[in-house]
Amino acid sequence: MAVWLATESDSSSRGGRDTPTAASIIDAVTSVDVAGDPFPGLTETTVSVGDERLRVVLADAPDERSQGLRRRETLGPYDGMLFVYLEPVETSFTMSTVPVPLDIAFYGADGRVVSRLRMEPCAGTEAECPLYRPGGEFVYALETLADELPRGRLAG
Repeated sequence: MAVWLATESDSSSRGGRDTPTAASIIDAVTSVDVAGDPFPGLTETTVSVGDERLRVVLADAPDERSQGLRRRETLGPYDGMLFVYLEPVETSFTMSTVPVPLDIAFYGADGRVVSRLRMEPCAGTEAECPLYRPGGEFVYALETLADELPRGRLAG
C-alpha cells in the first residue's frame, strides 16, 4: 500500500455523509473485527466496490496510514487496505519501501470515485519516491495489488 503523508488539508465539509451510501460505508468501517495475519493489531471489515465484495484491512489511525503496505509483498487473505479519514482530505501517497505495484482508488464520503491510479514500487525514501495525488478531496482510499481493484462506487 502506499503510505500516508502528513500533507492533509482539513475541511469542515461533511461531504454528503448523510446519504444512504455514506451511511453504509460508515457502518462498514465501524463494524469491524480484529484482523489476522499478516496484519496483527489492525482491524478488518467487508466493503463493496461496484458489484464485488472485498475483505479489507482498515488503516484508520495516523500511524496505520503511515505504515500502510510498506515492505509487504502479499496481503494474505485480504483483498486490500482501506484508508479511512474523519474529514475530506487531499493528501498524497508514496510507495516508499513498497515492493509491489498497487492500484489505488480515492472515494468521496458518498462512495463516488474521485480518481484511480497505478502506483509503482519504490525502494527509496519518501523524499526520493514519487508522490501520487488524488486530484481532489477524498474520505476513503482503497489499495489493492495491481490489477485487482474493481471498478465502481465504494459501499458498505
